[in-house]
Amino acid sequence: MKHYFCLLGIIFCAYAANATAEPTGPAVGTIAPDFKVRNLVTGDDVTLSSQRGKVVILTFWASWYAPCKHEIPILEGAQRAVGKDKLVVFAVSYRDTEAALAAIKKPASNWQINVMTDPNTRVASLYSVSKIPHLFMIGREGKVVANHLGYGDRTLDELLADIKSALAEPQSREHET
Repeated sequence: MKHYFCLLGIIFCAYAANATAEPTGPAVGTIAPDFKVRNLVTGDDVTLSSQRGKVVILTFWASWYAPCKHEIPILEGAQRAVGKDKLVVFAVSYRDTEAALAAIKKPASNWQINVMTDPNTRVASLYSVSKIPHLFMIGREGKVVANHLGYGDRTLDELLADIKSALAEPQSREHET
């Protein structure tokens, strides 16, 4: 039993360090690197650049990591509240096994967010992801507007405020509807 509490303490400390670490990857204000990922449910390939004109939440997560599991329902709520015409969520699987991906495929088919695969961690490398969850918010013009490492009980209201701010940014004429 003593070993169990010791292990829990180590896990908690590792998580706390992760949540307070400085985020890596593209800096806020820079153009987000383009990529192509495959949708786990539909099998379709999608590029980041094809989402211009929408705010994109790009989160790197794993089905086996509890903080990531807590983040998914919040992102799902944001997607439902804002709508797919203004917001797209790409939840990119980070180092999940094929068995884990197969297990989440059916539940993910009922989600509003897009569960994407990155089997060789190419996209994660492009965004310098080494710890999860790691979330980037990309504005309608393709610039990084937020970079968050770790999960910190962000409420849906806080996330929606960030999205609203990103949607309020001026957009070039070629992306106006």
